[in-house]
Amino acid sequence: MNGVLGMLDMLLDTELKSTQRDFAQTAQICGKALISLINEVLDRAKIEAGKLELESVPFDLRSILDEVVSLFSSKSREKGIELAVYVSERVPEILLGDPGRFRQIITNLVGNSIKFTERGHIFVQVHLADHSNLATEPKVESVANGINGHIDETSVVSTSVPHNTLSGFEAADSRNSWENFKALLSYDTNDMAYGSDSGNVTLVVSVEDTGIGIPIHAQGRVFMPFMQADSSTSRNYGGTGIGLSISKCLVELMSGQINFVSRPNVGSTFTFTAVLQRCERNAINVSKSALLHPLPSSFQGLSTLLVDKRPVRATVTEYHLQRLGIASKSVRTIEQALGVLLGRNGTSLTSMPRKQLSMLLVESDSWGLKMDVPLRTRFLEMKQNGCESVFPQVILLSLADSDKMKAEYAVDSVITKPLKASTLAACLFQSLGISITQANNEKKHHGPDSLYGLLLGKNILVVDDNKVNLRVAAGTLKKYGAKVECVESGKDALERLQVPHKFDLCLMDIQMPEMDGFEATRQIRAIEAKAHEQRDNADNSDAGSTAKKAQWHLPVLAMTADVIQATHEECTKYGMDGYVSKPFEEKQLFKAVQKFLGPSASS
Repeated sequence: MNGVLGMLDMLLDTELKSTQRDFAQTAQICGKALISLINEVLDRAKIEAGKLELESVPFDLRSILDEVVSLFSSKSREKGIELAVYVSERVPEILLGDPGRFRQIITNLVGNSIKFTERGHIFVQVHLADHSNLATEPKVESVANGINGHIDETSVVSTSVPHNTLSGFEAADSRNSWENFKALLSYDTNDMAYGSDSGNVTLVVSVEDTGIGIPIHAQGRVFMPFMQADSSTSRNYGGTGIGLSISKCLVELMSGQINFVSRPNVGSTFTFTAVLQRCERNAINVSKSALLHPLPSSFQGLSTLLVDKRPVRATVTEYHLQRLGIASKSVRTIEQALGVLLGRNGTSLTSMPRKQLSMLLVESDSWGLKMDVPLRTRFLEMKQNGCESVFPQVILLSLADSDKMKAEYAVDSVITKPLKASTLAACLFQSLGISITQANNEKKHHGPDSLYGLLLGKNILVVDDNKVNLRVAAGTLKKYGAKVECVESGKDALERLQVPHKFDLCLMDIQMPEMDGFEATRQIRAIEAKAHEQRDNADNSDAGSTAKKAQWHLPVLAMTADVIQATHEECTKYGMDGYVSKPFEEKQLFKAVQKFLGPSASS
């Protein structure tokens, strides 16, 4: 599959007719779906064999959730459903854990929700276990446990319309209380680590949707591998039924538990706990620059007024604004917004001076309400008649196409949801006319050109016994300006890497006949050690010997599809410096080579 996907990627970099490009892109999508299924089956096999271990590395949880939102943003817009994320401010910025597996759990849960939801919303929340209240703390509904701890479809009846949820649609369980979730757990929560002196942090993560729900008779087998509600589920929605089973195993490896509440034709709420670790203070300082997706500071000190009739959704928007350093106040109607802007009835932005109020953010369903049309018209007329000092930029928040909405609603700009901090920042740069120098610098640092800058002119040796894989790797690396040589065995690699040599980096396949990648790397290190010893014996007084020693440690990265902790430990044991997964992905390849070929490598 590495060869298939790699060749398709190279094909898409060529000049193609629109029909040909569509065929190639479709084949690529199908290939990725197949490799995803293969990886899930392999994961399940590793779990059953007890060979799947978790990494413990610093990671930025909020950035991971933003990535998941990006992954499903097109599908959510296509379906017209709200997709949103909220992380409590109590959750640490950097945590120690396995980011890949945490992302896998969230992706599986959100992917399921996207598949089975046709209207309403999908809402991901993260809280600390001892502070896991919903963002807006609505009234807690009673939870009656049914069979296997799951809620009975008739046990919760809400008569309030619209409902106090993200979209206004009823949800199976708002799960706004830690006490509610504790009722579904099978262990004593008094023994859990809430973030005390132990350094552990227990997260409560919930994924709420307003989809078709799970029939009562099928709820007992939800976490069984390859099981679905019934035969029509696979026929109508696709899938294999393995994702939730793997997610349950991964949650348990994180010392947590997962459970759900579901009501047919209302929706489902899956909630899990995960025990991670806080980063030491010095580790946080080291990790932030590398792990956090840097958000611009240009918005510090700005203020916004938000018009949204839904309190939960308003809190989500304020969460993203807060991440950018933007102060906000929310009201429910345009009439209330006018009152705030004009200072009527004693209402004013006490915490945000009017001269700093840069924008009015309005949800499209609040701006377009029939009862507010006269007010909206008056608002626009006043703005056009010389009241610019009072009325800021009007920015619409919408799921629909931005250009069409901008003309239809007569606003200054439109931000297309789902929201995440980086895309919100990009839209605000353009809307507010703020200098985008910083944004461009960040794009340059993280964008496609950065990998080109790292690899341009570098000599790279690729070792793989599979000729197709060699072509794929060489083609990818050459695309970014590297000079690539390929060999098909570990022995051939040793011949090329006798000291002195010209190479800056070696990408080594692990599984090769005669001499595998581990043994080849061990012998490369032996060659380097022997060269150092001979040089030192020749002239121990050479002042430049230290610098020369550093020169002869060639970075060797394993090429493998197996990047679990056990493989990482073996790579380190035999002298490898890291690994890259096959097929190559730009962001992952950049992270792997940056420390060896970047500006800081010489230090």
